[in-house]
Amino acid sequence: MTRLLLVEDHVLVRQSIRAFLQGAAFEVVGEASTGSEALQLALELQPDLIIMDLHLPEMSGIEATRQIRRQCPHIRVIALTAYNEKAYQRALREAGADGFVLKTAEFSELVQGIRQVIDSGQSTAMTPRVVSSDTNNPLTERELEVLVCAARGWPNKQIGAHLEISDRTVQVHLQAIYQKLNVTNRTEAVLRAMVMGIVHPTEGTIE
Repeated sequence: MTRLLLVEDHVLVRQSIRAFLQGAAFEVVGEASTGSEALQLALELQPDLIIMDLHLPEMSGIEATRQIRRQCPHIRVIALTAYNEKAYQRALREAGADGFVLKTAEFSELVQGIRQVIDSGQSTAMTPRVVSSDTNNPLTERELEVLVCAARGWPNKQIGAHLEISDRTVQVHLQAIYQKLNVTNRTEAVLRAMVMGIVHPTEGTIE
């Protein structure tokens, strides 16, 4: 069984990813919330692969990747990023990452990326056919506002009063959000938004 180290500073996002990966027959041997902790646990646990968020306190994910690959070249690293720009791809390659997965990707695509890197022994997620994401249907400004309110735990009536729209309109926006994020309920939508970096887990604010 592939042994994974999960590095993500948002607890709810980390727990969500961990639960999915364990259900996909991976073993999550450790979790880290900072770049420094990631480096320490990588040396101690010697995982097969690290899933590395790039925006971390103390040490960036790119720098943590660089130091881990320098000291443990056999450990594979897949980065989680919200950006698909070539500059990020280049920085990740130079740091030694084996691939990256966009935060807008499906969980199943993260699993696919992990298996590609482990099975091939080389980076396949770094090729132009990067693990795909659905960027053709971005949330509208109003949908983002509704999602942020939902992340705060507000019921539809309170969301409607805050945004000065009807309960029915709130529900219409939520259904559109579910479809665009490929989820079926409010909890899944909020978790998905956290993973994508749209909503901050502790504040319910747009990033």
